[in-house]
Amino acid sequence: MDQDSLETSWSKAPLTTSLHMATGLLLAGQKAIADLPIDDYKKVRAQSYILSRLLQSVNGQHMDVTNGIQTEAEYIEMVKKKSGSLVAMACFVGTALAGAEKNTVIIEKYANDIGIAAQIDNDIDALYRWDEKNDIKAKKKSLPVLYMLASKRDNLLKQYFSNHIDYNELYAQKEKVIQQMEQEGAFLLC
Repeated sequence: MDQDSLETSWSKAPLTTSLHMATGLLLAGQKAIADLPIDDYKKVRAQSYILSRLLQSVNGQHMDVTNGIQTEAEYIEMVKKKSGSLVAMACFVGTALAGAEKNTVIIEKYANDIGIAAQIDNDIDALYRWDEKNDIKAKKKSLPVLYMLASKRDNLLKQYFSNHIDYNELYAQKEKVIQQMEQEGAFLLC
């Protein structure tokens, strides 16, 4: 949805095709739940979890694509909504359908943490794969990027994000950018 891939088969499909596929899968999942031979209360609870967590994820995705993240706390909140809510959705649907809705606070916490960790891993991966991912070019402020922008030392990412160098100049030095991130501890933080 955030169009962070450059030339993969998924990104070559028009955005409307991707949206139609995602919508179709969501509706197929809703239909599968509705057709389950279990009591209606469990089905309604499961569908309620789907809707509430999808709305949270859409909110987080919007925060991501508007690129307004400025702090580590804002980043964590965004990925908690964007990715954590989807993991929580899967966990809660399972517990609702099994009739085992106990300890929802614990489930919410570990599901959010799993989603946050997965998103951080994805963001780190994007920093090593500039030819396939669009995050740097789009000036997305992931956790390691935020760390570099807050550094007291001058670095290439700071220069790029403050428009002192353009993307082509940064791209020509991408190995140095990665080296600076490793030396500063940006990846270790993650």
